[in-house]
Amino acid sequence: MKTSETTAPHAEAWTFADVPRLTAALKRGDEKAFEWLHHAWALRINRYCFALAAGDETLAHEISQSVWLRIVRHVRVLPDEAALWSWIACSARHAASDLRRKGGRYLRALVRFATWWSSDAFADTSATDSLMNALEVAMGKLSAIERDMVEARYFSREPLEVVATRHGITTRAVEGRLARIRDRLRLLIAEELQHSNS
Repeated sequence: MKTSETTAPHAEAWTFADVPRLTAALKRGDEKAFEWLHHAWALRINRYCFALAAGDETLAHEISQSVWLRIVRHVRVLPDEAALWSWIACSARHAASDLRRKGGRYLRALVRFATWWSSDAFADTSATDSLMNALEVAMGKLSAIERDMVEARYFSREPLEVVATRHGITTRAVEGRLARIRDRLRLLIAEELQHSNS
């Protein structure tokens, strides 16, 4: 059929099995490669930025935006999927550090996790894994509704109106619940990181 003929090549144009080709295309500024990576990893990157931001929605969004800009401007040809993720995670940590230096409303959240953003703490993937594991443990302690709200709003970036409609409440009520959930997640992530380091 005509539709499958037109969609199939785009669906198979990029793959993590050939990261050198993908990253070479990204380096050249290939828009389709960028769109493919965004579709494939936006959720994963958003989760990581949310964990780095300790549940601060605005900060997580700033880190995420900075990561995508760094991919566009500075990505280099990399050998495999693990190397690409490591490069992206490192970009996110650098973005978080840059925001810390700027200070302002982000400083308080960043200071709480300053030790996790030092170069030594993230010299290897085990520290990145620790942070993501802490987020997963923290998310596991939320109710199903709370998890859905966090995942929809912060990882999938659904509009407040969509989340509100799905749960049958107002957008204001969603904002209030999310604020309380973020506060709880910050504490849970900090506790888990402290526990895993002791």
